Parts: sequence; structure tokens; C-alpha cells
Amino acid sequence: MRIGRFFTRGSSHVRVPVHVTRKGVFALSETTTPPTPEPPAQPLSTAPPATEPPAPTAPAEGTGKATEPDYRALYEEARTKLTRAEQTARDHKAKATKLDEIEAATKTDAEKAVERATAAEAQLVALRRTAVDAEIRAAASGWADPTDAPRYLDDRDRYLGADGAVDTTAIAADLVAVLTARPHLVRVDGPRRPAPDPSQGQRSGGPSGVAEQIREAEARGDWVTAISLKNQRLTEQARAQR
Repeated sequence: MRIGRFFTRGSSHVRVPVHVTRKGVFALSETTTPPTPEPPAQPLSTAPPATEPPAPTAPAEGTGKATEPDYRALYEEARTKLTRAEQTARDHKAKATKLDEIEAATKTDAEKAVERATAAEAQLVALRRTAVDAEIRAAASGWADPTDAPRYLDDRDRYLGADGAVDTTAIAADLVAVLTARPHLVRVDGPRRPAPDPSQGQRSGGPSGVAEQIREAEARGDWVTAISLKNQRLTEQARAQR
């Protein structure tokens, strides 16, 4: 910059200070102040660069916005599956109930058959026991109380044959054994008879005669007479032991 050069204005020479720059020449007044210096340049900022916001989700092809799940479609699908599962459960329950009813009906018939068979068997056993007791009481004519005789013969089944017939011979033999062991059970009719005298010989009413009558009665099948004679002989034997 140059100051103090003089230029001519018109026909007179006037001394005017000028300011010469690269852009041209400028006239300066006498009171012109020097130009204000430019402020120094600001230092570069050291702050970190601002973080860029995340890029938005790319929209699906053919749409202008991001894809979102179709909640209504999902709900309808879940509801359909639930309805189908409930229907299947109801069907299975109905089938199971029907099978239970069939099994219960079949089981009930079987149980009824078993109950009927058990009742019939119990009734048959009771009838056989009644028949055996009746035979025992009939054979216990020499007892003081014939109704006591069944109590001393506990094993009633041994008096029944395979065909259900009562073995009266076994009953009579057991009753004789009981009266022999328990003479106090023998019936006493009238005064006591004297013991038989062997020296007087055998009589028709003696032991040999009674045994013969028993054999004849058994040969005829007259078991009532045979049992009665056996009881009579047993009574005589019990009296003789007193």
C-alpha cells in the first residue's frame, strides 16, 4: 500500500493522498484513518462430531413404511388352533366315556354272575349242612339231647359224598366214639340195668343179637333202624361202664 502519491485533477495540480491497492487506486482524505486490521482467525473446534442418527428400517418392497406383524391374523390363527384342539379334546372325552360305560356294563354283568354263583354255592353248602345236621340228630337217638350231637362233629364235609349223599354210617360211628369218650351225654331211661352176666350165655337181645340186627338192617338199606340199633348198643355199653 502506498500513500502520498499525487494525481492531477483537471488543469490544476492538486496534491491528494491516494491509497493504492491491487484493486485500484482510491483517494484518501486528509483525515483518513488507517484501515482496521482483520481479527485473527478462530481456532478449529476440537469438539467430537455429532453422532448421526440410526438409519431407518428399510421398507419392504412396494411399501412406503417398515413391515409390522399382523396381530389380527396371528390372533385368528391362534384362535382357530385352540378351537380345533378343544373339539379334539371333546371327541376324545366322549369316546373315553363311552368305553368306560361299556367296560362298566360288562364288568357289572360279570360281577352279577359271580355274585349269583357265590350265592348259589353258599345256599348249596347251607342245604348240605342242614341235611348233615338232620342225619346227625336222627342218629343221636341215644343221646340225652340229640341237638347237642352236631356240636361234637365239626367236620361236616367228610359226611358228604361226591354226589352229595350223606354218609350215615360214618355219622353213627363218630357218634358212638363221642358217647364212649363222654358217657354223660348218653340218655338214661328208667332205672339202671344190671351188667350182663357172661355165664348166662348170649341172648337174642345181647350184643351179638344187636350186631346181627344191625347187619340185617344195613343189608336191607334200612339205615334208620341200623343207626337206632347202634345207638341202643352204644347206650348199653355206656351204662355198663358206669
